Amino acid sequence: MAEPGAVARLEEDLTCPICLGIYSNPVSLSCGHSFCKECIQEVHSHQHCRQGPSRCPVCYAQADPTMELQPNIQLRSIVQKFLDAPTHQEEEKREVQCEEKGENSGQQDEVILCDFCLQEPQPATKTCLGCEASLCQAHLSKHSTKSPLKDHVLVEPCDAQLLAERRCPQHGKLLECYCKTDSVCICVLCCVTSSHKNHKITTLEEAFGQAQGVFPETLKAVKAHEAALYQSIENLLKQKEEVKTKESLCRNRLESLFEEMCLQLDNKKGEVLKALSHNEEQQLFQIQTQIEKHKEGKDAASHDVQELEALRDQKDLLLFTKAFAAIQARKRKPVPMKAVVELPTPPIIVDELTTDTTLRLFRQFLSDMQSLFKAPPGQTMITEKDFCTALKVVRVELDCRRNTLSFYNASVNDGDPAESLRLIERVSIPSNYPVHATFSLSHGSLKLL
Repeated sequence: MAEPGAVARLEEDLTCPICLGIYSNPVSLSCGHSFCKECIQEVHSHQHCRQGPSRCPVCYAQADPTMELQPNIQLRSIVQKFLDAPTHQEEEKREVQCEEKGENSGQQDEVILCDFCLQEPQPATKTCLGCEASLCQAHLSKHSTKSPLKDHVLVEPCDAQLLAERRCPQHGKLLECYCKTDSVCICVLCCVTSSHKNHKITTLEEAFGQAQGVFPETLKAVKAHEAALYQSIENLLKQKEEVKTKESLCRNRLESLFEEMCLQLDNKKGEVLKALSHNEEQQLFQIQTQIEKHKEGKDAASHDVQELEALRDQKDLLLFTKAFAAIQARKRKPVPMKAVVELPTPPIIVDELTTDTTLRLFRQFLSDMQSLFKAPPGQTMITEKDFCTALKVVRVELDCRRNTLSFYNASVNDGDPAESLRLIERVSIPSNYPVHATFSLSHGSLKLL
């Protein structure tokens, strides 16, 4: 006979991550995770309604909606054998019995008993806030006939903890007023003696009515906030895929380029790919960080929605107002229309123009390769840049104090001498390196080497 612990561990492995029940007609996605067929179909249908891609609920891997879900026959067989096992059936019976006992004991705990019944206390029908006592129907009838007690406030049966929440912790009086300035429930003494003296005060009934008036709008706003966070997460996931695609394309071009440059570039190839991978990790890390922040915000918004949905049916004025004021006071950062992370500039840009130029200057590039990526001691490449301006005369200025080399347009444009002072490019020079600058004018453009 299997040990109970082993049965529990096996049952955990046979549990659907969506419905948290034993697999029913299990199917598998391309990522390898399995779910109940109806559960994963419902999730994909919900994702399709939100106009988002179909993804695995466990690892967020993108799933192809056109592919038919593959039945997991082996898993289905294991589930059936587990369900037919006598040990599992006995545990199910014990769980049902425990649940029934728990429900019965829970129901007994929830019943508020009358404080005036001496022999067998009967369930209370009302709680008097003035007497701070719960009354059954018989004692409630006697309570209502006494003139001094007719003005007492009666509410639904509640325990001592809820009664304490209805009283001001400072003055011990009933919370019958609402401070609009601080968005809190207060007693009458708070209105005239405490820090709420000059605040805007209203009755609890009026506050309840106003809260009911803005409740639908608040719920709508929180739901919109939740939807905006969901859309932001989808946009970030899309941007994440785009980064991977672009980096993959760049990587392929680099691979082709290094293959054509043969053995002389093997060492540099590893360095460039390492720098490219590091840049990709930084970009993906920044995006993932934003995703986690938005997920936290979305979870908080979902929690607020659940609390507001649960609060919809609350008829108690005080409990509703206090809970609603607490939810309404929570800060929610605005969500941008389209969430995009400001990514760092990639260390290397490889396109068709760069590839063609590199191949044409292949022999010359081999001799300058060492200085292109990492300048050796005593030699450095400043820059290489084309300027699409009609240049005729260039002024070169070397500033030894600042270690800079500046190039100015010395061509007079239509007799305007101010144009000759326009800065074209300024580059910094390492102080411990000798400078060997090569530049030329070609077709009105300046090239610096």
